[in-house]
Amino acid sequence: MTSSPIRTSGQLGPYLKSLRRARGWSQEQLGARIGLSQERIAKIESAPEKVRFDSLLTIMMALGAEFHAVDRDDPGVSPPNEGEGW
Repeated sequence: MTSSPIRTSGQLGPYLKSLRRARGWSQEQLGARIGLSQERIAKIESAPEKVRFDSLLTIMMALGAEFHAVDRDDPGVSPPNEGEGW
């Protein structure tokens, strides 16, 4: 699967669902991999804005995806080195 820009929470749920389906996993199978119930996975896919960011990262990691933040105004901006603040 190629990268997809996610600009709203309404785009994130369907993206997570498509990643899960591309791997042939049910909500129950994904949940079992990360210690969540099928019901919780369904809620996350339907309302990702109500989920803690670290939980989203865990799900994305299980799905083989990662989060990239991009400054659309200045794509040359890079994050600080570890230990540095913004």
